Amino acid sequence: MDDGRPFGAAALDDEHAPRPEDTARTADAKDATPDGPAARRPRAVVRIWVLDADTAHPAAARCLSPAELARAREPAMRRVRRTYVTSRALQRTLGARYLGTPAEHTDISRTCFHCRDDGHGKPWFPAAPELDFSVSHTAGLVVLAASTDTRVGVDVEAGGRTVETSGMTRLLASDSERRHLPAHDGNTLRRALLRLWARKEATLKLTGHGLLHVPFRELSVDGRTARIGTPPVNWPTGPIHLADLSLDHGYAAALATTRARPEITVTPLAQVADLSW
Repeated sequence: MDDGRPFGAAALDDEHAPRPEDTARTADAKDATPDGPAARRPRAVVRIWVLDADTAHPAAARCLSPAELARAREPAMRRVRRTYVTSRALQRTLGARYLGTPAEHTDISRTCFHCRDDGHGKPWFPAAPELDFSVSHTAGLVVLAASTDTRVGVDVEAGGRTVETSGMTRLLASDSERRHLPAHDGNTLRRALLRLWARKEATLKLTGHGLLHVPFRELSVDGRTARIGTPPVNWPTGPIHLADLSLDHGYAAALATTRARPEITVTPLAQVADLSW
């Protein structure tokens, strides 16, 4: 996720920790096998919505809570105010459509399961714990993914962003990933690194672990599933499946799920109010 800060800086909406019941809902490893339980149940469905914050109607701010409105008015939020408002409004509208409640009164918890801080955990709806969702934004584009069938994590990176490839490779790539990166510097390497970045962010958003718990170099995402040598506490016991998302204008985007080969729908929105469940 890119919120306009320097590469590697803290994200605007951190999703650091799973809620307590997440581990109970983790898919079992045998779900990924042809003869496991997944073969006898319908495919998971993941819905994704995409909205350009620069075109979102100012009325979206009416969806926010008083605390969110106060934060949006802070001088430090000036550069990312529209993105913040659009992101929070989309999340609240999702909960409102699902629960049938007014968006501004839809309760969203952000309590971190690791440290119990109530400000930086992976967001979830206490009134609908079965609805798992994840949000990401870059260069004003907001992407929201949700499902009642699988845990989800989503990330989007601006395809045209400038990166220092050698430094990014050292920070990002595991040993196995480094061996398969393009040999020469340039756009091909830059795109490959952004793809890895989006996949790793999506994975950690699904699990709720931040970089302090899982350094990017310890996580490999260049295959169909994420791989990690020594999983941290509360890491899913089953596989984390990865899919690249095709978005306009060259964005690098990825989806992580605990169910294999989900049915994915991507819906561009003109306004926050257009989101439907």
